[in-house]
Amino acid sequence: MMDNLKSSNISNLIKDAPIKINFGTDGFRGIIADNFDFDKISIISAALGLYLLKKNKSDINAKGNSRSHTAKNNILNEKYDINSKENMLFCGIACNASSSAAFSNINNIQTNNIQSIAIGYDTRFLSEEFALSCAKNLMKMGFNVLLSDFFCPSPVLSYSVKNNLCECGIMITASHNAFMYNGIKFKNNYGGSMLESDVKKIEEIANDILLNKESSLYTYFSDNIKSGELIKVDFKKKYLDHIIKIIDLGNAGAAGGRSISKDIDIIIDPMYGAGIGYISAVLKKFSIRHRTINNSVNPNFPGINPEPIELNLKKLSAAVKKAGANNKFAVGFATDGDADRVGAVDYKGNFIDSHKIFSILLNYLLEEGFKGEVVKTVSVSKTIDYLCTKYKIKLHEVPIGFKNIANLMINPENDILIGGEESGGIGIKFHIPERDGVFNSLMLLKIMLMREKNLNELLHDIYGKEYPLEYRRLDIRIDNNIKEKLIGILKNNSFNVPFKEKIAAINLIDGYKFEYTDNSWLLIRPSGTEPVLRIYAESAEKKKTELLIKKAINEINKIR
Repeated sequence: MMDNLKSSNISNLIKDAPIKINFGTDGFRGIIADNFDFDKISIISAALGLYLLKKNKSDINAKGNSRSHTAKNNILNEKYDINSKENMLFCGIACNASSSAAFSNINNIQTNNIQSIAIGYDTRFLSEEFALSCAKNLMKMGFNVLLSDFFCPSPVLSYSVKNNLCECGIMITASHNAFMYNGIKFKNNYGGSMLESDVKKIEEIANDILLNKESSLYTYFSDNIKSGELIKVDFKKKYLDHIIKIIDLGNAGAAGGRSISKDIDIIIDPMYGAGIGYISAVLKKFSIRHRTINNSVNPNFPGINPEPIELNLKKLSAAVKKAGANNKFAVGFATDGDADRVGAVDYKGNFIDSHKIFSILLNYLLEEGFKGEVVKTVSVSKTIDYLCTKYKIKLHEVPIGFKNIANLMINPENDILIGGEESGGIGIKFHIPERDGVFNSLMLLKIMLMREKNLNELLHDIYGKEYPLEYRRLDIRIDNNIKEKLIGILKNNSFNVPFKEKIAAINLIDGYKFEYTDNSWLLIRPSGTEPVLRIYAESAEKKKTELLIKKAINEINKIR
């Protein structure tokens, strides 16, 4: 395909767009009709196409020095094969099932070295239109496009990329952000977030297009390139089939003898987002009682930001508390705008945060005999450290952003069982190297059914008492000049850190994390893309946690 390309002006696809494109920890996002519009979509999709074409040409020219796309997929499929022996045993189904050819349902359009790209979108304003715009631009560049026929969660898009042997995927979403935002994420062929090194190259090309440079580094397409095909695909069915086999709620409900499946009262909150209909579809299959709230498409996300944190789950908490007045097996599950994050509520209406969810999932996997290492981002609770020490397994700590977790999960040198981040994203190796709020909600339900216990009882079993640590995160708006001065002070080690005399170590993996001798810690992390400062703290006492954050803010307020 590259042989037919020639240098030409790309202005037939885009208009002038002077604002520089910066990808954050998880893609590019902006305010609709301000710094996120059809011009930006055209630029970014063109940049992705140019990157893939250049990469494909380099792979061909390497003549054996790099593996083909198919070879790479084969290696990764060994780790994330849904038909592997380990996964079949987990499903409780026969291990002699044979893999079906990917693309069998869509006539195997990936032929003659033509690359295919999968595209999904969430429930936000204009998401479907932005997705179609991406598709049209990439088709003009010769790519085949598999476009979701309906809104879908980000992990569904990720699974579909891998399952259909696509080169990569595009997800139109602003995830958990407020209603006025939209954005774009890239997914790689292994079914997870694209690596930062690849995203940075796409960002560079996008900004080169913005400046309208006639760079010799990039070859633009010409009108004589044969357009790719557009095929609308139902991503939902294959994904649901996959997770239903893995989780197998039918067997889970009977595993402990007296089934509690009739006692469980589940309330699902998809927060008006792309998770609508997914958890419900699985529960209906197993005739498990459930109800839903915020279960209609509403791009305004009325009254909430679609992020499954305590502040946004008051309606869910009230509903579960009411149901739990006479039923300790009442539970609520919430997913964010693109359903890759999970939050939960116990029968008392209390929020169960991502650290506790991570703990429950990790402990269950280890109790069931699954092997492997653990990875967490730098802002995750030390309760995960405790579990890794207890079970004598290796723990990796990485910068914030699930792409950093995925980077370890796909590395053949590692054997990562589970990885998680503070924001509610958790990935497990027998699924895909991707966070998945739908899958993890159902995993929590499976554990409740298997153990015949509610979430509080599961946590009590892990720690032998009430959850041992108090965690808090605070996001504050900050003037960019003040933020830059703060960064300088932190770099020079001249910040007046609370309880400095008790600091055991300073962790610089991502931000500035001060770890104390009593296992408490304080993390100060200035955002790299917006005027925001994030402060995290954890200790054994709520007062100590609050004090760490208060003292840090007092010092920051002194900066002029």
